[in-house]
Amino acid sequence: MLRLTKLPDLFSILNAVLGFGAILLALDGIRGTGTGLATALVLILLAAVIDGLDGIVARALESSLLGEFLDSLADMVSFGVAPAILAYAFITDYSRLAAPYGSLALAVGGAYITCGMLRLARFNANLPVPNVPEQRELSEKFLGFPITGSATFLASFILLMTELPIPSAASAKLLLGVMALLCYLMTSRIPYQKLRDRRITVPVGLLFLALFLAYLFSFSFVYLAFVAVALTAFYMCSPLLYTGKEKVI
Repeated sequence: MLRLTKLPDLFSILNAVLGFGAILLALDGIRGTGTGLATALVLILLAAVIDGLDGIVARALESSLLGEFLDSLADMVSFGVAPAILAYAFITDYSRLAAPYGSLALAVGGAYITCGMLRLARFNANLPVPNVPEQRELSEKFLGFPITGSATFLASFILLMTELPIPSAASAKLLLGVMALLCYLMTSRIPYQKLRDRRITVPVGLLFLALFLAYLFSFSFVYLAFVAVALTAFYMCSPLLYTGKEKVI
């Protein structure tokens, strides 16, 4: 099995390990044995950077069908399961909210995982076949908001709320609303351009790396989190900035 793996697959494995670490930290918070919510959120953002590097390396080197599925499995851990558990931990542990918010967080978190799984399954089912010109347009766009973008927005949004003086009930309602919106966008047919231009991907990657370093050296990352939320929200709304004949509902 190890002989089937290639260099890009190592990035996918690291991505999954970071997501696993985020889940463990979130579970510690839910059990009341740890305070690693911010660390867990930063791990998800770091996993998003690794996922971006994975794509760059895969395009530069020879990739395999195994790598495509391995990447999706890693994405499910880091950008599907981990953010849902962290959102639940934020509402029930960090915000100290009781029913009905705990039940709502459980339901919406389950919906987020389900929609993320459907989003990745649809992506794998529509993988472009090499040397088929008809599928060139498919390879240039995402159908539905990418799960990596959803997790990035969610993690940055929660980081921002932990730094701002927002009442617990209001922050919980905002978070549940954001998760419901992401569920819709991930499973929609809205076309999103793939961000393959290094003039875009490199600065964004550096931003999330700066978020990690800000946490590592105990600097306040409220401004960086705000910029991350703004950039991801801009990409989320990007289909409104161009016109075309694509079906968007």
